[in-house]
This record gives sequence, structure tokens and C-alpha cells, in this order.
Amino acid sequence: MAITSLVFGIAAFPAICFYGVPAVALGLTALILGRMSLGKIRASGGALGGGGLAQAGWITGLVAGSLGLIYGAFLLGVLILVLVAASQGLGIPSPTP
Repeated sequence: MAITSLVFGIAAFPAICFYGVPAVALGLTALILGRMSLGKIRASGGALGGGGLAQAGWITGLVAGSLGLIYGAFLLGVLILVLVAASQGLGIPSPTP
């Protein structure tokens, strides 16, 4: 689970480019898997390894998911701004000869 968390956390960074939605999903999955595996590793009393991988996975998932959420909110704000400006007649003026 720790390796899967790290893979999802790393994969969430390029997913930010797709309007942020896949980055939030992958980041949240990495966060959950990383915390779950870190709990299992700590509960095993040293029998299981990979604590660093689990911690890196949930941290990268948190960072990438947060960046994806911020990017998605920014794009949504720009879209709303453009739609409001277009409905008010503040769009690109047509050239007059």
C-alpha cells in the first residue's frame, strides 16, 4: 500500500494539467492509502517496512491534491468571470470599418 500511495502521489502532479480534477482524485487516494499504510506499519511494531514510502506518498498526495484543487478553483473563477463579462457585453468588440 505504501508503494501504491507513492505512485498515486507522484502521478497526481502531471494530472494537475487536466483541469485539476484527476489530481484531486489521485492526491486524495494517495493521502488515504499513505495514512492507512503508515498506521499498519506503526502497528506492526517493526515487522513491516516502508514507513518512508508511506509518508512520502501521503505528503505528495496532499501537496498535489491541494495544488490541483487550487488550479481547478482558479480555472472555474476565470470561466465565471468570462461568462459574466460576455453576458454584460464586455467581450471583445467587433471592429468597425
